[in-house]
Amino acid sequence: MPFKPICFLIGIWIWFNVDINAQDIHYSQFIYHYPSQNPIQSGFYNGNHRITANYRNQWQTVPVPYMSFSLFYDSKIKLKSNGDYIGAGIGFDYDRAGDSELSLSSLNVSLNYGLTLGKKHLVLIGLSPNIGQRRLSDEKLKWGSQWAGDRFDPNRSPNETFNTTGDLFFDLSGGLGYQFSFTKRTRLMASAAIFHLLEPDQTFYGLSQNKIQLPQRNVLNASINLGLGSFLDLQLNGEFQKQDAYEEKLGTGLFRLYINQKPGSKFNLLAGCGIRLDDAYFPMLGFEYNNWMISGSYDITTSDFKTATNSRGGPEIAVQYIFRGIEPIGLYKKCPIY
Repeated sequence: MPFKPICFLIGIWIWFNVDINAQDIHYSQFIYHYPSQNPIQSGFYNGNHRITANYRNQWQTVPVPYMSFSLFYDSKIKLKSNGDYIGAGIGFDYDRAGDSELSLSSLNVSLNYGLTLGKKHLVLIGLSPNIGQRRLSDEKLKWGSQWAGDRFDPNRSPNETFNTTGDLFFDLSGGLGYQFSFTKRTRLMASAAIFHLLEPDQTFYGLSQNKIQLPQRNVLNASINLGLGSFLDLQLNGEFQKQDAYEEKLGTGLFRLYINQKPGSKFNLLAGCGIRLDDAYFPMLGFEYNNWMISGSYDITTSDFKTATNSRGGPEIAVQYIFRGIEPIGLYKKCPIY
């Protein structure tokens, strides 16, 4: 194996040998939720248009399950003069958790520019403005002031007054990335992004109180795709994200087995496993059929929280469809007929 990929793998291993925690919306199959990785991901694929849906249902064995849903569309405009392209995407995220039914709804827009430097180098820069809304319901919440010695009294005042149970906010994110391609199937990718650049206010107590700002989230992402012979690929992904005092480190290893490569009936099997360090590991299984991709995973909790969840985390599924047009074959000089 070349020296650079070896150094790259060692770097990923170092990432995953430090303690962790986590915050902000995220998926175990983070490789298929592009808006949370980096704005440069829009248009970064082989095709013309792409639609991706993600769904996660977590911790059904405890009283406060978590549910996340995302839908994302992205495309690109190729600049024929030099191989560069402009990527654009729009997506919707929804996340709900807890007795308060605290939810986040956000509309994300991403724009980026892909700069090609020769045949092997690609540099990307992107921005993502979005509009979000957080909401909560205090009807199911219980407060200490409602405890009447030996019982809970819902008629007692909670001594809490919310000026609002939902508010809109504007947010902004930005990112950079670099890809080096050894061959068509063997390539390295590294990126960095900063989310919540404006640190929008998240308080439910009105303008007169102190602001509660959403902390910036810093994300580092790296991947390597190795073509192993003519029928097998190995894809390794690592992600580190930090938001205020919370950190999360994830890694996935995925094999792609090329079973059928006949046009019109292409079929690839996807199988692997991922880890969220000190929290859970998640087997992954999926397939690619022509323009479709479906992948599922299931979290198995390894942290102390496994006592409450019986080691069960939650199922997750990603579904994707890529529209691929027919590339023009170019203009060629016709041979004369004698």
